[in-house]
Amino acid sequence: MLEALWARVLEAWDDDRTHAAAIEHGVRSQSLPELAGRYRALVGDSQRGKVAEKKLDAIVVAATTLLLSQKTPPPGKVPLPITMSAFGICAVLLVWLMWALWGKR
Repeated sequence: MLEALWARVLEAWDDDRTHAAAIEHGVRSQSLPELAGRYRALVGDSQRGKVAEKKLDAIVVAATTLLLSQKTPPPGKVPLPITMSAFGICAVLLVWLMWALWGKR
């Protein structure tokens, strides 16, 4: 799929939609490094160099956004039912321990 999209990008180099489709596919298929390598190879080209640099910047932004979206969320407050269940279990165990120590006398 990436090969077909890249061929389309090369055919219609000035069309931003083809570049956007290739970058979107790169994000979905996790092939951004390969796509970046293809754009980097064209940076030195006199006709395609400026567009290639802009699209490399777009790939960096897409990769950064992808990494930040996968960041682990900060820990939140423990739900009340879990807290009450833990408290109940501890209370039952303490009562059982007290009965085991002093209840048989």
